[in-house]
Amino acid sequence: MTPLMRWIAQGKKKRKKKNKYTKNAEEFSFSDSGRISTTMSSTSVARHPSDVKRKSMLDLTSRKGSSLHQSNDEFKGPQCLEIAIPVIQGMQDDTVEPVQNFFEQQHFDAWHFDVFELHRITNNHSLWFIAMILFEHYKVIDIFQINTAYLSNLLLHMEESYCYDKSTPNPYHNSIHAADVLQTTAHFCTTGPVQKRLRVIHGFALFVAALGHDYRHPGKTNAFLIHTQDDIAITYNDMSVLESFHAAELFKALLRPNMNILGGMDQNELRTFRSMVVKTILATDLAQGFEYVGLFKGHVQTGHAFESEESKQLLMAIVMKVADVSHPCKQWHVHCNWSELISEEFFIQGDLELAENMPISPLCSRSNHFLPKSQLDFIDFVVRPCVEVFAEYCSSEASIWVDTMNDNYGKWKAMYEVEKQAKAAKNNSQVQPA
Repeated sequence: MTPLMRWIAQGKKKRKKKNKYTKNAEEFSFSDSGRISTTMSSTSVARHPSDVKRKSMLDLTSRKGSSLHQSNDEFKGPQCLEIAIPVIQGMQDDTVEPVQNFFEQQHFDAWHFDVFELHRITNNHSLWFIAMILFEHYKVIDIFQINTAYLSNLLLHMEESYCYDKSTPNPYHNSIHAADVLQTTAHFCTTGPVQKRLRVIHGFALFVAALGHDYRHPGKTNAFLIHTQDDIAITYNDMSVLESFHAAELFKALLRPNMNILGGMDQNELRTFRSMVVKTILATDLAQGFEYVGLFKGHVQTGHAFESEESKQLLMAIVMKVADVSHPCKQWHVHCNWSELISEEFFIQGDLELAENMPISPLCSRSNHFLPKSQLDFIDFVVRPCVEVFAEYCSSEASIWVDTMNDNYGKWKAMYEVEKQAKAAKNNSQVQPA
């Protein structure tokens, strides 16, 4: 069922109880024909105190070549940011109020953003809310003539079907992870170097790739699917199996009649857009990580301007790769939550391997697992190589990513050392004198 949506004004000023919604709210409603009718006026929200300097997501350019005007190109001092918060039909006032309060405290593209809290207060609709806000705020809906009802249908469908088996949802690879990666991608697009190189079609492609980069994930690794000769591995010839599957399933959903948000593109634009999205999702294959990081590092160290479409695609790939593995760079409680969830997903695969008398994959054994060690290795071999080179490219704007990663690494290291010392002491106590 297509939801009724309304957009409510969001601001820092204290609201009067008798007038919960500001008069300048933007509201959406459906006529009998199912089309969206709108009444629009702007509303302002004070910038989040953690934002030192912010610009619009991209140097937006319309397809006719004219510059898309943004009233919030750059923030200085008390300047405000326009934002509208969407509301799904059936949301009660006791749900709307926490959502308003949440976005007053956490800007939608701030680095320290708690997606778990958003998921909780929106009754499991974090992906819908993040995507609706970003698509509306950055004018992607207007530029690409997106039917807002179709966008809402798509997001609700993806939330429901993000896991391959809806009856046994994945602990980690689910719609919350997609919301987190989408929100992190939006943050990266506010950094100066990324912002200067990408245009609106790149930003749109990045957002859609973030939405679907793990869509319909079965909760198993590529290696497991290949080893068991799963149908997905057979279909994609054992090469970037999951990544190819996610991209294909995403476009199957995108092209459904009541979800097709790409109908405003001509055929050339659609081909270009599809190529961008598919290549960006394929770049999330961890097996190809060193290749992408090496190419990007070479570009950065030689002062490459990222002006060609090929180099822009590489930049998009790195943005997505870093966003996908960025949780060690987030606040400790958020990072720990993700670490425990991915471990549980690995354990479920390990339980299956044990039951089938298969070799248990690395990190998948419940009985032989030490979380601090696994996270130290994950940061050292997967996260740090791509985060540091991307941070070097983004310069001073990226210090919070590396600093938080190093702080979290230090906490895991301390836990690891304590456990190592405890094991050494236990071993020494078991040594009997001759």
